[in-house]
Order: sequence, then structure tokens, then C-alpha cells
Amino acid sequence: MELGTVSTDQTALAGGAVLTTVRGGAGPMVALLGGVHGDEDEGVLAVLRVVRELAGAPLAGTVRAVARAHAAAWAAGSRTGPLDGGNLARCFPGDPKTGPTAEVAASITESVIDGADVLIDLHSAGVAYGMPLFCGFVRDAGDADGSRRAAAAFGAPLIWAHSGTPPGRSLSVAAERGIPAIYAECGGGGAIRGDHLEAYTRGVLGVLAEFGLLRPSRRPTLRAEASWVYDGGGDLDAGVLSRHDGFFVSTVTAGDIVPAGGEIGRLHGYDGTLLETVAAPAAGMVMFLRRRARTRAGDVLFSLAGLDDGAGA
Repeated sequence: MELGTVSTDQTALAGGAVLTTVRGGAGPMVALLGGVHGDEDEGVLAVLRVVRELAGAPLAGTVRAVARAHAAAWAAGSRTGPLDGGNLARCFPGDPKTGPTAEVAASITESVIDGADVLIDLHSAGVAYGMPLFCGFVRDAGDADGSRRAAAAFGAPLIWAHSGTPPGRSLSVAAERGIPAIYAECGGGGAIRGDHLEAYTRGVLGVLAEFGLLRPSRRPTLRAEASWVYDGGGDLDAGVLSRHDGFFVSTVTAGDIVPAGGEIGRLHGYDGTLLETVAAPAAGMVMFLRRRARTRAGDVLFSLAGLDDGAGA
């Protein structure tokens, strides 16, 4: 570890995003993203806090940090881009010729992710969903051992180990390049919980310490061993969909464990009629849960993660 005095500079990226590069002594390079979805403020604030923390700490290596990765979506308070409806988390590695959101993805891939030794992508449930606080990684692609190591160092109370990840994600790009990568999720709902913000900030610093950028004393003190869930893909778009227009009334909470056939919630028509009792198709933990009551047919209601590894994780 070659701890050095920190210097900071900023560079404009496509779409109005700003890359803050924090440099210390010789060492690894970590890519840090927040605000890939514009309605997820927890990661944005956590990245800004980490950059401020690093300004006063000797650092061995470099951190490339982007707080508002999809600046146009963030300005609109929207999950997707207002210019093209693009979901940045489905556009990596991007192509500047195919639209403004894909151009942002290409810029971040080239300027932030390429050449990294670790990628940390901070998300949350956004305004429409609820989620438990967790850290996720892909256990069968890229540098899976490094990703597992980073997930453990983040210190979240729950770890989601995925068997593969759909294309278009920052983690997919990292896996293709052999870069260890993790993402984090938490409550959402348009508010920022203080304990979740602290967990994100401590978690990033913990990963930096684990990979040698900070002194080992910066690793977070874990209150308990993390719980694990598996598979499920982590794809919100692949969750259980509503079959009706109406009001969705949840009867569980994000993070609850439910049996196969267990009730998740109920759909009521706009005339008050009970249309459907929504049940879990399998046993698992509720990882995404719809917050908004007004629901259209085809909207995602919830998504589950498996409780059983089944593959020797």
C-alpha cells in the first residue's frame, strides 16, 4: 500500500454526467456509480459523501466516481431518460450512435469502468418500489471470487448471489472484462433513510479498504454475519406482473420470507371489487415490492429471490 496525498479533478461525460477522479498514491482503481436511475437518490448522496471522505484520507490508488450517472433522468426525477425513455441500466456498454441514453452508457464504460480493478454500482428501489438493504454480485461470471470478496467487504446484512446477469448492466460489462463488481440496493420510496445512507458510505469505504486503497481500519464493523439469497436474476422487469388495472394493496414487506402460494397482496378494482389475491409462485424472499397503489395491467408487483443455494455458493 502506497498511501499518498489526495488530489481531485472533474471531467464532463456525455449527457451532463460529471466524473470526479480522486487520486492518491500508487494502487488499484475503483469505479463508483450512483444515480444510474434518476429516481434513486441514495446512491447519489452516498457517492458525494465518499468523495468528501476521501479528500481528507491518505489513499493508495484512484477512485473514479460519478454521482448522477444519468443526469437527465435525475433532473427529471425519473427512472428512465426523458429524451428517449432509455433505461441506463439496460444500455451498457452503450453506443453513442443509438440514442442519448446509450451514449451515456458508452461514455461511462469508456471513462469509468474500463481499466477498473473493482466496480461498485449503488442503486435503490426508486420511488415506485420497496427493497431490503442488500449487496449483490454475479457468482458465475467474470472475476466471481473478487466480486464475492467485494460483496462481503461491503458489509450489508443481506447478500444476493446471482447466477448470471442479463445483458446491458454495468455488472455485465465488468464481467466481460474480468472486473470484480457489486451493486447495492435499499429502501427507496423517494426518501433517504439515515441508516441506509450510512451503510452505503461505510460499505464503499470497506470495499476500498479490502482492496488496498485505504487502511484496513476503514473496514466496517459487522454487527452480524450476512444472510444470503440466490438466483432470481435481480431483474425488476422480470418480476410478477399485474393482470389487472386497479389498486395494489401489499400484505408483506420487502425482505419478508414467504412460502409457495403465500399471499403477497391483493388487487382491488377502481370500483372497490376484489379482483385477485396475489400469491408467491415459489418460496423465497421478497426483494422488490410495489409501493404505488394505482396499478396498470403489466406493471411489476414483486420479485423473489431463492433461499436455497443449490449450487454450492
